Amino acid sequence: MWLIEGLPGAGKSTMAEYLCVLARQSGYGATWFLEEAVDHPVHPASLKIHRNGCENFIEECLRSWSRFVDRCVSDDTIHILEGSAFQSTVRFMMEIGLPAIGDYFSRFEEIVAPLNPRMVYLRPQDARQHSQYVSQLRGEGWTNQVSGYLENTWYSKCEGLKGIGGMHGFWADYAELCDALVLRMKMPVLTIEFIPGDWERHRSVTARFLGLKEHDDGLV
Repeated sequence: MWLIEGLPGAGKSTMAEYLCVLARQSGYGATWFLEEAVDHPVHPASLKIHRNGCENFIEECLRSWSRFVDRCVSDDTIHILEGSAFQSTVRFMMEIGLPAIGDYFSRFEEIVAPLNPRMVYLRPQDARQHSQYVSQLRGEGWTNQVSGYLENTWYSKCEGLKGIGGMHGFWADYAELCDALVLRMKMPVLTIEFIPGDWERHRSVTARFLGLKEHDDGLV
């Protein structure tokens, strides 16, 4: 299992799709799960109803990971998940103020260990500046929607994070949380400094990390 993580706009989906194509061209069976898929095998839309259940959300996430591992452990397919280890699980725990994120992540790693997981972590040098860049790139509609949502989370209210500036602050704090989890992880992790436009470097170092040979044709 390959896990692709990073802040919004850091290229998680692009990287996951690229790796899926490259793995298949290298002779492996591979499948890629889009983070926002309604029927996602780990965090489907139905899981979101448990987010406000605090501790129950943690247990639901762990049960979902266990079911996924049970389904996949006996096949040879490389399962590529973007935003599943952090963005669609840990981030929600941060939003609602769960204190046991570190414990959750340790249990998560134990559960997924049979799938021989590896993580690619796309990390901009300055998370706040990156958030500003993504805001400009995705436009006013996206910015207002995301900042409005984040402003109403438990975390933002406690930290006094409001408006667009608060959104940038939230993503900076979230990046620090992800950094802390990466430092304690047992699975192999490749941290790549995300630089907009430096796609060739991003994918080249990732391919080497995962033991794949890049091809000159037919890639996304």
